[in-house]
Amino acid sequence: MATDLVASRLMVRNAAEHLDSKSPIAPRLCSMAKLFATDKCFDICNSALQLHGGYGYLKDYAVQQYMRDTRVHQILEGTNEVMRGIIAGSLLPEA
Repeated sequence: MATDLVASRLMVRNAAEHLDSKSPIAPRLCSMAKLFATDKCFDICNSALQLHGGYGYLKDYAVQQYMRDTRVHQILEGTNEVMRGIIAGSLLPEA
């Protein structure tokens, strides 16, 4: 879980640097970072929920909120399916 979290942070930071420098590949990197980070964060939260067992669904534990938050981030600012389309379009040469 820690490896996925660190990798996600690095991808987001790299995309942000390219965006700040107005790099032409910034949209592709931002799409990749959003797709990777939201999917990995969802997997991390799902694993944490499994570790908590049935208690993970109780409002007494923060993991239930993290799980809902990561799921909604897969949808907000463009669904991950849209991100996949942006990435594919930027990698394929124009016909």
